[in-house]
Amino acid sequence: MAKPLLLLSTLLCVGLTGCIVKPNFESSYNRQCNITQKRITLSVEQVAEFGARGCNGEHECKAAIVTQFVTAGISLPVSAIISGSIALVGNSLYWLQEEKCAA
Repeated sequence: MAKPLLLLSTLLCVGLTGCIVKPNFESSYNRQCNITQKRITLSVEQVAEFGARGCNGEHECKAAIVTQFVTAGISLPVSAIISGSIALVGNSLYWLQEEKCAA
């Protein structure tokens, strides 16, 4: 009984808040190599809080909430894939730049 309740509460928490994964660009200057070292990190940001606001009637409210759940369920994994790809490629290029300096 506790596991279904935990799963339901987790789904509600994820579904009621709209989160995305966002790349953050950081840089620092390396005097020894005379280059700006860059790094991309990822962070999870909340972009919206969902609820049945401004709807007229029960059917319209249910449709709005279902749409919000679907959107929230899709936006987090899609933004994670896109931002993760940006971070992977970017950090690989920055790493190659640093390797040139070390050689």
